Amino acid sequence: MSTRFKFILVIAIIAVFGLLVTILVDIKNTYVELGSVKTELVQVKSEFSQYQTLVQKVNEIDHKFTQELTDAKSENDKQYNNVINNIASLQLNNSKPNQTGSAGMDDANACELTGEARQNYYLLRDDIITKDNQVLGLQSYIKNVCLVEQ
Repeated sequence: MSTRFKFILVIAIIAVFGLLVTILVDIKNTYVELGSVKTELVQVKSEFSQYQTLVQKVNEIDHKFTQELTDAKSENDKQYNNVINNIASLQLNNSKPNQTGSAGMDDANACELTGEARQNYYLLRDDIITKDNQVLGLQSYIKNVCLVEQ
């Protein structure tokens, strides 16, 4: 074998060895990165699981208070329809003190609201029911979701 051929062979062997070392270093770095990605994946799965639990709690709270709101509004509508159809009456508490000086006046007449005032009364009741339910729902959300995370 000639010296030139031996030199080329040694250079080729060194080049192949260098290439193998580079490939092995790249493989090692890939495994290190893969381990890091696996760790991040486990963390993301854990966070996703916690998120799903929170979403489930929020959905339960929403369902509960939506059902309560629907029931309360339905009851309010039923009472309103009963008053409109003269099945029931809207009773008002009169806090007016008895006046003994007017013998000719009859204070025994029933105190009633006009039709519009009666309708406004039930609309206001409906708004109060809605706001009350919203506040209770938000309080439940704060107690069962926001404060649980801390």
